[in-house]
Amino acid sequence: AVVSTQSGHYGRGITAISKFNIGESNIGDVLTLAVSIALERNSITRELCSRLIADMYGRIIPPALMEQAFRVLLKQIPDLVLDNPNAPDDVGKFLARAIADDCLPPAFLKRLAADDLDKKSQVAVVTASSLLTMKFGMSKISNIWGAEGLESPTKYYSNKMWFILKEYIKCNEMDEVQIALRELCIPHFHHEFVYESIVIAMEQRSSEFANFAQLIIDLLQFLGKASIITPSQFENGFRRVGDDLNELSIDIPGARRLFNDFCDMCLTQAFMSMETFEKIFPNRGRKRFVSEGDGGKVKTTI
Repeated sequence: AVVSTQSGHYGRGITAISKFNIGESNIGDVLTLAVSIALERNSITRELCSRLIADMYGRIIPPALMEQAFRVLLKQIPDLVLDNPNAPDDVGKFLARAIADDCLPPAFLKRLAADDLDKKSQVAVVTASSLLTMKFGMSKISNIWGAEGLESPTKYYSNKMWFILKEYIKCNEMDEVQIALRELCIPHFHHEFVYESIVIAMEQRSSEFANFAQLIIDLLQFLGKASIITPSQFENGFRRVGDDLNELSIDIPGARRLFNDFCDMCLTQAFMSMETFEKIFPNRGRKRFVSEGDGGKVKTTI
């Protein structure tokens, strides 16, 4: 089942793994088996293994047991290194990727300091820590195995932008975002960055939305003034969010209201002019995104 998944047959592999009655005591063995197979193969297989770990999170491996599974893996490094001399560094990369994919909390590395780990296992922890503390490390870790060919360019760049945004939210360094976007060399696709920026703000808790929205608006204004993102790319990004509200509402409660609030903030801060707004959303006016699902409420014009 693990081999099937790492060959690219996700549906088949995950379904097969889920059929096994894997007890808590065997959770770590499943992870160790998957990684040990990947270590014997190429970078594409290792990338597939990282995706497998993310896919098993919450489905095969309960969130509460993911740390236990990685502890088992780390303790197996002295054995893994017999056939794979680079196992300590590579396991460290798997560990960093799992944290970047939100399968493990960053604090897990600190908790490992209290464990009685072999020296080779400690190398893996140091490697993971070094990767995660790099400037925009999350963005680089998303392609830690250098296997871009596994997905379409669109999906690849979307993932890179998502990690750039995640890092920005953590460190609030706009200059680093500017550098990261320049390095991608895809100005024609910056509407995706605008789209992801707005959506990531909408995904926050209601109590945190205003702060996150302001963080995003500040970033977008900065990138606009720096001529990194052009007006047409801004317009396309906003338009796409408006067009996708029905779909976004499935996963984001109150998506219409949140987008309405986000646009209001852009208008009142002169980030977006009313002329631009009406160009992007013709015939919607200030009542643009209110639907029956919002209770028929119309936000007061500021």
